[in-house]
Amino acid sequence: MNPTTVSLGTRAVGDGAPCFVLAEVASAHGGSIETALRMLEAAFKMGADGIKFQLFRSEQLVVRRHPGRKDFDAIELGTKEWRKLLKAARASGLTLLVEAFDRASLEVAAEEGADAFKVHSTDMENPEFIRAVAETGKPVLFATGGVPEEAVREALEIVGNAPVVLLHGFQTFPTPVEEIRLRDLATWKERYRVPVGFLDHTDGGSAFALVAPALAVAWGANLVEKHFTLDRSEKSYDYQSSLSPEDFYRMVELLRQAERAAGDVQASASEGARRYHRTMARSIVAGALIKRGDVFTREMLAYKRTDVRFEPGFAPREADRVIGRRATRPIQADETIREDMLE
Repeated sequence: MNPTTVSLGTRAVGDGAPCFVLAEVASAHGGSIETALRMLEAAFKMGADGIKFQLFRSEQLVVRRHPGRKDFDAIELGTKEWRKLLKAARASGLTLLVEAFDRASLEVAAEEGADAFKVHSTDMENPEFIRAVAETGKPVLFATGGVPEEAVREALEIVGNAPVVLLHGFQTFPTPVEEIRLRDLATWKERYRVPVGFLDHTDGGSAFALVAPALAVAWGANLVEKHFTLDRSEKSYDYQSSLSPEDFYRMVELLRQAERAAGDVQASASEGARRYHRTMARSIVAGALIKRGDVFTREMLAYKRTDVRFEPGFAPREADRVIGRRATRPIQADETIREDMLE
């Protein structure tokens, strides 16, 4: 059985651990290592826990006459550039994740010490490649969006007991809100007993893109992956679902607030809840002057908020502890009734 908590670099990912925020570069570097290095620096400042790069060789990814071949050729980085970038990522303090699309790219990333590998949803039915990823000995993240569940089960069988995170989210850019299906996060976690993550591809220019990861955390996401770009106004590669660095930072802040809002204790046990209850709750007080020896009746009691400088008395639900007993001394109107006033 796969572990319920996975270590990504120095961070634990799973229930009981803070949500892991993964900054996705994808193709937003546009084929420029200088841009990629600037994005690495930005990811650290944005509050991300890790950064993820997509490594590929266009000749091994698409056929020569593929309509997108020119774009893939344009954004492809060379091996020396990738080694330089991955070394910088390893030194940044961020956890380094790689989504490789071919064996050669996988080997480069493994040699440069990637902390974990993600299998793209389009490779989830490629058992030989999944096996190669598992052989790195690193944690594996499976993208499940649009993948037949039978293929997900087969992928889990291939990696055996390797640390696994299942990632929920659809590869549409941007993803319509009604297709996000956050409730599926809980379904995957319950079914496979592994950490689950949310691949957020909502419109990066919408207000909802800032809160969707926080909602995912509320639904049980242990990891959130979000695209970013240095300048959305350029409308360059992979900008549709990307946040600007400033908005990414705001998104992380909202996510962390959502975690704090979930709480780690019952609301009734929190200091704030106790303080509020003490200030606003009613106690049993004398409705009028009660003489020594009088037998308490329900009509003699009142239920009011009392002076917070003193300990509260009986709660209204404890009226039966007072009714039928005698007063041991005179009790003034509005005076809090306490045990030592009763026979």
